[in-house]
Amino acid sequence: AVHMALTKSKEEYRIGSRGCCSLEDSADARRAAALLGIPFYVWDLSEEFEKTVIDDFLSEYKQGRTPNPCVRCNEYVKFKSLLDRGIALGFDAVCTGHYAQILQGDKGLELHRSNNLLKDQSYVLAVIGRENVSRVLFPIGDVDDKEKVRAEAASRGLTVSNKPDSYDICFIPDGNTAGFLKSKLGSRRGEILDTDGNV
Repeated sequence: AVHMALTKSKEEYRIGSRGCCSLEDSADARRAAALLGIPFYVWDLSEEFEKTVIDDFLSEYKQGRTPNPCVRCNEYVKFKSLLDRGIALGFDAVCTGHYAQILQGDKGLELHRSNNLLKDQSYVLAVIGRENVSRVLFPIGDVDDKEKVRAEAASRGLTVSNKPDSYDICFIPDGNTAGFLKSKLGSRRGEILDTDGNV
């Protein structure tokens, strides 16, 4: 089991359902791994995360665009840095709790939507690349109801079974994106453009 440390200045606790990278989350992951009897590692990917996700997020906003940091994280951190490190250490694949499926298609393995369309995350995984599809596992992608996942976790004694889902931007745990951007970029009025780029 691997917990990705994505920031050097972690919050001790996450705020409600926001974020997923607090010290509390790391401790939860450690307890789950111990209960399952598997080794547990914390890998510091904060440098990669800062450069490829947070810096890009700020740069895109500064240029008047709206980035999707989850897509960047999946492409460059989870399914690049994490996967490359895992494969180098002899792991067969990276297994995550994403709601998506890897299915056999006419031309080989393909990424597909989850059976739970309300939780589907295939749209943020489309960037992982065809070459990585055979090196990832999404064991809950075929589950159509989150409560089934929670019930399975509870039956195994995992205390995370009743933990709120994480959502929104993990590096802005209070959910105040405007406040975060103002603190990093200052305050300035931008032009409003239509889809053709006209003011």
